[in-house]
Amino acid sequence: MDDPAARGFNPLPQHRIWRDVLLPRTVLPLFWVAWLMLLPARAVGHRARRRRRDAPVRVAVESGRIGWTQVFFEELIGSARDYVGEEDVAQHVIDRDLPYLPQFRANVRRDDPSHLVLDVRTPGQSWRRSLVEAVAVSWRLLADGRTPVVILTDAFYRRQRWQAAVLTAHGGVVLTFAPTRVLRPIFPHRRIVGPLPMPISRARLAWLELVSEESPKDGTVVQFIGNMYPPRSDFLEAVGERLASEGITLSINGDKWGTSNEAYWRTLASADVVVTTCMQGPGRPFMDWMSGQQMVFRYNETLAAGAALVASYVEGTDRFFEPRRDFLEYVSVDEAVEAITGLVRDRGLREAVAAAGHATSAELIRTQAFWRAADEVLGSHRMRSHG
Repeated sequence: MDDPAARGFNPLPQHRIWRDVLLPRTVLPLFWVAWLMLLPARAVGHRARRRRRDAPVRVAVESGRIGWTQVFFEELIGSARDYVGEEDVAQHVIDRDLPYLPQFRANVRRDDPSHLVLDVRTPGQSWRRSLVEAVAVSWRLLADGRTPVVILTDAFYRRQRWQAAVLTAHGGVVLTFAPTRVLRPIFPHRRIVGPLPMPISRARLAWLELVSEESPKDGTVVQFIGNMYPPRSDFLEAVGERLASEGITLSINGDKWGTSNEAYWRTLASADVVVTTCMQGPGRPFMDWMSGQQMVFRYNETLAAGAALVASYVEGTDRFFEPRRDFLEYVSVDEAVEAITGLVRDRGLREAVAAAGHATSAELIRTQAFWRAADEVLGSHRMRSHG
């Protein structure tokens, strides 16, 4: 009998033709219909694209009012300003209580960006609205010669994957935290990059290094931070029980968004060990491949904060972080407990893993690996010239 604890409570890969082969690809016909509809806009915008290629870069980052209060968007725009320049990155705020398209058009007219960074969670969150808004936004960007840089946070959500593809149907790039190789069969074009580490600003890195130095570490603080849902909650409960029998307490902060951003970062910086999971949430009809994993934000956040990380391995992560040096990986409950126990009881190991992981993360942040990955795909339409 299959033991879920032996595989970290991740769902077993399914091999049903409809669920795992046909359903993930149902968005492809819709994409090609949109691609054809957008051809006139591409033709109209040809001269505008050539003109912008030699013009100064101006980047705009879009999110909703609530989004701008969250850690991710705070660091996204901060790191973009590090990369492009403080004065050359504008903030676009969307009020979710008002129609999206008029706000989008007004923001673009006001700031006239050459590049627009979009998160597909910001506009309409239904298929009907998404069908209209994604095509309308892509049309406007193409006709104006603007380059879309789309953030696809939840790559296994069918609708969001379709939105990202349509927004970049004839140009631009999609940046995601899921392995690109896994997405290739269900994504309609090749301008998609992942998994990528969460973007973090240089100012945040400097602040975290100061806070970490001020935080005494004795090896007893083991933290998990994030939303709780099965199978994640079941996995963490099993790990917590095993650790308790070893005299180790796993502290779980299941309400990440219930604290201020500064409090969140301080929690990470004051931890000795941070545990994270990369598994998807409970099965939903609009999600594909529940066994798929993503390089969650806690990877780069934890290492930037100077804590030792215990995480499930995600394919492609070793492009940035080396397992067993920058972090300890696990698959099963047994492996997670062994890794955490080893770090708690062996100060030398804990400090070595934390130091190596932080050095790697700091280098990725200082060299802006997230935005450079976008520019590698954008080519002549890149956001910054690399010296």
